[in-house]
Amino acid sequence: MVRSIGVVSAKGGVGKTITTINISAALMQMGKDVIAVDADIKASGLGLQLGMFHFPLTLNDVLEKKTNILEAMYIHSSGMRVIPASLCLRNTKISRLGGVLNDPSMDERIVMVDAPPGMENNSQAVIKACGEAVVVTTPELPSVADVMKSIAAARRSRCKILGIVVNRYKKRCSEQINPKEIESACGIPVIGIVPEDKIMSKSIFRGVPGMFLNPYSGAAIAYKRIAARLTGEEYAENRLLLKRLLWKLKRK
Repeated sequence: MVRSIGVVSAKGGVGKTITTINISAALMQMGKDVIAVDADIKASGLGLQLGMFHFPLTLNDVLEKKTNILEAMYIHSSGMRVIPASLCLRNTKISRLGGVLNDPSMDERIVMVDAPPGMENNSQAVIKACGEAVVVTTPELPSVADVMKSIAAARRSRCKILGIVVNRYKKRCSEQINPKEIESACGIPVIGIVPEDKIMSKSIFRGVPGMFLNPYSGAAIAYKRIAARLTGEEYAENRLLLKRLLWKLKRK
C-alpha cells in the first residue's frame, strides 16, 4: 500500500517546497522508495527548484487521463524521482489525485506531495487525497496562526497530522515564536526545527537538494532527523562531529 504524505501550509513562502524536496532526499539517502510529487498545479515550483525545466508529460497529463503516472516520472541528476506539475497554466482538475496516488504502481512507496499553499479548493483536495500530512511554518505569528487552519482542514478530511516542521528558525533570536509555544498553541508536536541556512538558498540556485550540497549542514541534519521520525527510525548521530570535520577537509 502506498504511503502518501502531504506537505501543507495555509500560508505561502514558508518553505513548503524546499521541505518536500529535502525530506524526499533524506528518505532516499535512507534507502526508502520515495517519489516527490508537485501537486501545486496552478503555480508549480518543485521541478524548477531542482533545475528541471522541460517536462513532456506532467501530473496534469495524468489527472487529465492522457498518460499514466510512471510516464510522468523523471529522475533528477541526484537520483531523486520527481513527478512535476505543468509550468503552463492549465484548467486541470485535481479531484482525481487520490486515485492517481493509489495507483498499483505506487504500492510500497512513500509519496511526498507538495500541496498548494492556502485554503482554496485545490489545497483542500490535496489534503483529502493524502492519508497523512506535515504542516510547515516559520516561527512568526501570522504563519503559526495559519497552521491552525491547515490542521483544521486536515482533520475535516480525516487526514492524519504527523506534526509541524518549523522552518528558518534563527538561533539566539528572541523575536520569534519558539517551538514549545507553537506546540502549545496548535496542540500538535513539532517534529523538526530547520535552522536558517544559506545552503538552502544555494541549493535552489544550483538546482540540487541542499541535503546533497552539504549533508552535514544544520538544515540537512534537521531534514534527516525529520525523515527518520516519519519512518519511525532512529537518526544515528554517532561520530557526527568527525564526519563534519572530514566533509570540510574534503571540500577544501
